[in-house]
Amino acid sequence: MYTGKILKDTSKLSGKERPWREKKLDSLTYSQYLEVLNFKKANRVKDCGDVLQFAMTDDGMKLYQTWFCHSRLCPLCSWRRTLKNSYELQQILDVANSKYPKAIYLFLTLTEENSQLGELKVNLKKMNGSIRRLMQYRKVAKNLIGYVRSSEVTVN
Repeated sequence: MYTGKILKDTSKLSGKERPWREKKLDSLTYSQYLEVLNFKKANRVKDCGDVLQFAMTDDGMKLYQTWFCHSRLCPLCSWRRTLKNSYELQQILDVANSKYPKAIYLFLTLTEENSQLGELKVNLKKMNGSIRRLMQYRKVAKNLIGYVRSSEVTVN
């Protein structure tokens, strides 16, 4: 049922308003680029997150149903994916903290200079192989509970 009511979605942790509007505008810009390049998914990206249906819960309104394009480069979908991954990681860390209260976390950032066109896949394979070898060292493997790996690629 369409009410036309403008809702505000705020983060429970920080209390900040979530940037739905900005992400949607970014995805519209992305869809225009796809349209110029005659990509089939341009319409899917353009319609991404157009309809948001909310349901009333005990905690307030909750996103109940929507349609996303699931494109990896869509700003709206990648933002939602980031929210989901952050939530899942938080759940995993909560369990790890309860099971291993004396565990110490290591945050490792590997940075590489800009890759040339066509070299990105090779460079990512090298980096992933290096991490795999690091985890196989006896001292590391003996003290390791687990790890999370993520890759971020920016275009400039």
